[in-house]
Amino acid sequence: MPEDALIMIPAIVTDELSDSPETAFELGLEWGVRHFELRGMHDARVPRLSPTQRRRLLRAIRDFDVRISAISPGLFKIPLPPDSAQSSNLAWMDREFHDAWADAETLLRDHVERLLPESLEFAVASGAQYLIAFSFHRGGRPSGRAPGRVADVLAHAAELARSANVSLIIENEESHWANTGALSAALIAATGAPIGINWDPANALIDGDTPWPDGYAACRHLVRNVHFKDARVHADNSWELLADGDVDWAGQVRALEEDGYAGCVAMEPHLWPSVASVRNALSRFNSLKNN
Repeated sequence: MPEDALIMIPAIVTDELSDSPETAFELGLEWGVRHFELRGMHDARVPRLSPTQRRRLLRAIRDFDVRISAISPGLFKIPLPPDSAQSSNLAWMDREFHDAWADAETLLRDHVERLLPESLEFAVASGAQYLIAFSFHRGGRPSGRAPGRVADVLAHAAELARSANVSLIIENEESHWANTGALSAALIAATGAPIGINWDPANALIDGDTPWPDGYAACRHLVRNVHFKDARVHADNSWELLADGDVDWAGQVRALEEDGYAGCVAMEPHLWPSVASVRNALSRFNSLKNN
């Protein structure tokens, strides 16, 4: 493939490399990576940092002259509360059901009323183009069409993001409503909102998808960011993350190239030791990209 066709941008999720973003920036730049995705810093997750952490992080972005492709605050990576609490003829059990439901509603309000605007403000401050959100944990319910409330919440979030000149993208995640390529695309269509996908083929594989070609074919028009990791699902449906698993990354990278994908592919191996795992993932991705 000609050099000018290699348009995908390698990126690194900083806390995969180090819980110190400064260290992640320094190492990434040594490896030729200038784009980074922000998620965790030490024992906190963006945007809920201490004033000192926030100041140091924004200063490091400026001083290292790096580009922040996306932030991932864990928005809506929570259970969706049912419409009402379960009930019981037993008073103590009835109270427990109500308390659990009320706690879930409180957490949802925190995400919608506080974490969402805090995240958008931080995305603007850090120069991030994308805010990564999730689609609510299914709570043991089978994979399928998401409840209408999921689409409503995501549509609201997308409208607020648009007003802040930030783009909302949904990460497909195992055990969430947006898990496979097809179900992620269907959920976004149900919102009627300008939402893209943070495509994670390994997450799709874990929940039963064939990420390439099937899953990607269903959502390729929505892909705005990609996570690079690998996994294997065993015969008993248990799974593990591996440096080289069962995702057809050769086919996936080739398809991204053929589609003219010009966004980031962020290294997110979820493996230890961190530095070696990210370095190896980056080397593997670059080898696939250059074939």
